[in-house]
Amino acid sequence: MPDPSPVNTTEGPKGPLKPLPPDERPFAACRAAVVPGEVDPTMIDNTRELIEETTCGAALWFDGLFGDGDLRTARRTHGRVETAVSHSDFVGTKTRVRFNVHAKFPALEERLSAFVGRDDDEGFVRDRSEGQQLRSQFPRLDDEDEWLAGLGYALPDAHTYRVDFRVGARGGRRPRAFAQWRYSLMAYADRNDLVHLRLTPFINTRDGFGLTTALDYSHTLAPTQLLRWANVGTVHEHSLGLDWRSSVLLYQNLRELRALAYEVFVRGLTAAPEPLAEYGARATYRHPLFEAKIFVEMVVGYSWPRDDPALDRDGSAGVGIGLEMPFGSPPN
Repeated sequence: MPDPSPVNTTEGPKGPLKPLPPDERPFAACRAAVVPGEVDPTMIDNTRELIEETTCGAALWFDGLFGDGDLRTARRTHGRVETAVSHSDFVGTKTRVRFNVHAKFPALEERLSAFVGRDDDEGFVRDRSEGQQLRSQFPRLDDEDEWLAGLGYALPDAHTYRVDFRVGARGGRRPRAFAQWRYSLMAYADRNDLVHLRLTPFINTRDGFGLTTALDYSHTLAPTQLLRWANVGTVHEHSLGLDWRSSVLLYQNLRELRALAYEVFVRGLTAAPEPLAEYGARATYRHPLFEAKIFVEMVVGYSWPRDDPALDRDGSAGVGIGLEMPFGSPPN
């Protein structure tokens, strides 16, 4: 746990800074804590610093409602901004802009956190993960991005399991509430293998009660290669049976923050008119830009989707490219 420090004891990434007056406002405190990395910062540097100052100040202000705000922890508020464009023969062309912010509050013993952003409605609210690559690529036909915000509370961590809760709202003009209870278990682990289980009971004002279950098995093939079998399924009051997805992924670390991922997947909905919704394969290449301040991901793939059993199952080629800018300093 980080050592608590009041708002008026500012510390930046390169050591102590000049103390702030006791009445210094949170956003000004965060601005003073930012140490520019370059004498002549670029537009990317200025954008990152502005986002970090804003998110840090918001976290520091909220934390101060429950006691002395901890600037050091507020500076670890983190997230990412992501934009992507993708095209497939089945879905067409989609352009997306997403972002998310996550902050913890030490005034409540670092159990309480907050999140805000624009993300995939189904993936976040139902706690699903549609593949381990850039989430904006190759969207499903029923994907819908919405504004999301809320609070989370985590119980004390154990060696093999983690329990946390999230409540929040999604949507803009007509917000809808949701709540989750997430239980993650490291069911088995040795030097080369890991089995991870996640159970997420949830309730929201569109689906009613539901449950998402995920089971992953990971195996280290070599120091730079990881093989994973990933499975996820969701059922809720208004679903057409079990919404499931299974995939086999091969990750390859190319050093210097570059990586390749290959995926073969199949997904379906058990009680739908067409139970087997799609199967196919895709590959992703990730490369850092501007001293790893931005990452680009390029995706190519081919699949066989179908949502109407009366139609032929035609192949669908897909390509996508996305940019991701992480910001802040997440806890180690």
